[in-house]
Amino acid sequence: MKQLGISIIGTDTDVGKTFVTGLLGAMAVDDGSKDATHLMRSAGIPESRRHEVNPYAIAGDFSPRLAAELAGIEIDYDGLVEHTLDVVSRYDITFVEGAGGITTPLYGDKTFTDFMKDIKLPAIVVADGRLGSINRAVLTCEYAKLHGIEVKAIIVNDTTAVDLFLLKTNVADMKRYTGVPVVAVVPPYQGPDIQKVQLGWARSFIDSKELWNTVLGL
Repeated sequence: MKQLGISIIGTDTDVGKTFVTGLLGAMAVDDGSKDATHLMRSAGIPESRRHEVNPYAIAGDFSPRLAAELAGIEIDYDGLVEHTLDVVSRYDITFVEGAGGITTPLYGDKTFTDFMKDIKLPAIVVADGRLGSINRAVLTCEYAKLHGIEVKAIIVNDTTAVDLFLLKTNVADMKRYTGVPVVAVVPPYQGPDIQKVQLGWARSFIDSKELWNTVLGL
């Protein structure tokens, strides 16, 4: 199989990028820090490969740039890009998740916009469905386009039980104003805190054939 990679970009922090990335990883297996642990467990990646998934583990709920500065850690930006592309080249499919929104500071003057542009992978935008989500989705997609990042699809992760009429119209307007297909809308999860159960539940809201066709042309 050709080595493929997908960038995961959030419209904001706490929109569920890690959950969606873990879900996609689990689906990819079936179909062919804390966040890193979730992703590894979802995709069945052994602990011995943690350095591939999470080359920098820095404590604190800050942007990576600020967290690194506070911890006295030097991030090798060029090395990070090279590491990411090396991992993509060695596996059938690789998901590269950003932190926060697309403009989150990464290191020095570099943001995740620069990083996603430099690794040159097609992208999925993860958005919430609440009031204001249209604006956030449009701005994220347009900003990505401005910087040469190709957004292939949007996944709406409705984490707050948005009114169904508002959610439906928000999703329709995301499609209308971005020109990007919304390939899935995942509602709030209210079941047991068991990863396998949660991932199995979420799968029912994503058509894997449509997803891979839209994003990767498979």
